[in-house]
Amino acid sequence: MELKVNTTAEQFKIIENKKDEPKYKEVSAFVGGMVECVQFPNGDVLLLNEEGKLIGLPLNPEATALWRATFDNDNYVTGRKDFVVGPAILIKKDALKHWA
Repeated sequence: MELKVNTTAEQFKIIENKKDEPKYKEVSAFVGGMVECVQFPNGDVLLLNEEGKLIGLPLNPEATALWRATFDNDNYVTGRKDFVVGPAILIKKDALKHWA
């Protein structure tokens, strides 16, 4: 499987304030489909397209770097081998309201 690489920074957003937390419809429009929610060990939440890999969305280097820095091979099934594709939103733990 050949991966395309997304090089536009606007494809990865970080939400740090509760007032900026997006609703489901906004996230769905941003990621381009159904939303997958992944909770990180520190309480942050990553929102991405649930079918992104299946539909061939491009690699998201920023979100993938965050994923690989967080999930190691010793404690997680896919660990650093996995990657994130398509647009993604990281909501910091202190900014969570609706997604928690």
